[in-house]
Amino acid sequence: MTAMRVSPETREQVLRVAAEDFGGVTADEAVKRLLEEHWRAKAVAAMDHYRAVDPDGWAEFLVESEGWHRADAPVGDPWDERE
Repeated sequence: MTAMRVSPETREQVLRVAAEDFGGVTADEAVKRLLEEHWRAKAVAAMDHYRAVDPDGWAEFLVESEGWHRADAPVGDPWDERE
């Protein structure tokens, strides 16, 4: 495995994020979390773009996704176990 070279400033920033924002995880875990946040932000931006350039397609997507959401709903309410 090849080590990644970063500046001392970047290293300190990653360690600060790891300590302050991620509860003291390792630098490796902090970078993984930051990358996950990056990909999540890209996905949100892609969906925002889709909604802006194709409102009809977006509306169809919402209708279809609602149907799938209902498919995941429980058949009965387990808390409603009245005798």
